[in-house]
Amino acid sequence: MSKTYRKYGTEELMELIDVFNVSETGAAQIRAILAVEPEAPDAGVFFRYYNNRSKVVEFERQFAAHVGARHVLAVNSGTSALIAALVAAGVGPGDEVIIPAYTFFASASAVVVAKAIPVIADINESLMIDPDSIKKLITPRTKAILPVHMLGFPCEMDRICEIAAKHNLVVIEDTAQACGATYKGKYLGTWGDFGCVSLDAYKVIGSGEGGILTCKDDFMFMRAQSYHDTAACWRPDRYGKERVEGELFCGENYRMSELSAAVALAQLRRLDWINARTRYAYHKLQSLITLPKGVKWVTPNDPDGMCGYNLAMLFDTQDMAAAAQTAGLVGGNAANATKGLRDWHLAWNWGHITEQKSATSEGCPFKCPFAKDVPKYTRDSWPVSRGIMMRAGTIATTPDMTDEAIARKAETISTGLEKCLK
Repeated sequence: MSKTYRKYGTEELMELIDVFNVSETGAAQIRAILAVEPEAPDAGVFFRYYNNRSKVVEFERQFAAHVGARHVLAVNSGTSALIAALVAAGVGPGDEVIIPAYTFFASASAVVVAKAIPVIADINESLMIDPDSIKKLITPRTKAILPVHMLGFPCEMDRICEIAAKHNLVVIEDTAQACGATYKGKYLGTWGDFGCVSLDAYKVIGSGEGGILTCKDDFMFMRAQSYHDTAACWRPDRYGKERVEGELFCGENYRMSELSAAVALAQLRRLDWINARTRYAYHKLQSLITLPKGVKWVTPNDPDGMCGYNLAMLFDTQDMAAAAQTAGLVGGNAANATKGLRDWHLAWNWGHITEQKSATSEGCPFKCPFAKDVPKYTRDSWPVSRGIMMRAGTIATTPDMTDEAIARKAETISTGLEKCLK
């Protein structure tokens, strides 16, 4: 171990610094985050309980204050947040949860893990779930709507919440890809009954692995706490009897670690800056790119509130999109689809759902005695969504892009699109 690092704290902490190969500045930041003194006898209590300086508790409080959430629970992943929210809302056998055809498979998987049936709605040209499609899919078995803010773009949360209120449905926002984004001035994840954020390495901010659950209702939040910590350490008297019916039941261990929370706290301080910078790059890059005939920009539901780390466009045909993707000008699915490659963000590739796969031969929840009229999906079940996604292309931005880098990228894309779409 480097003697240069040793001065920052204990050997245990320095092992982490060496493993992650951080700079001296990074090491200093880690020491500051964890509040480890140079000659401390140990690296601290890395557990949220029995710890009056818990980084997890501090992160929950700071995130709640930042977005204006009533309750916040830090968990070990965005998927865990979704599952805990579904269980807390009382979603279970025979219930249906409406999700979009464009989302990472974890959204669908969480519904199945909660023993319910995912009902898959079409998206519209905003690339988000279509509220009109939601309306058509509501049945007496529908328990919740799970809109997903893909690419950092917001769904039409006012319309979705109106639909939910009319039919007495729970709204669980999958905000995995849109931490810190807003819709009409209100943070995503605070519109619905629950918001679920991912903090993995590929999200707006990350803690390596981690997630956030926000909740409005006191009782449902208590149930989320209970499910995320089956040992029930969070209760005032962990060994006490159930205080209210519905509090105690078998759950999982979804707790966030103190180390993840320490990193999340540092990242939270950068959240607004990251989104402001990517949003600036988005609008600047879009203004400088000249789109050729046959291509148009995707219009986010709130251009001022989205994260901005992806521009999206729609081509007139799948062949045009594939040509631009093959040329390396934009990202997307059209080129991969022509090669037979599957993307887990597209419902028609979810063999787990279309073939009603289960971990055991009983086939639950699809063949559960409580499940009625379970949708029979095939790869061709979502022609509208497929037609949109096979024509979509994306351009990534980063918060550290300079004006010069943005101008160069705009010139490359403008020239490249004109050339490859002739």
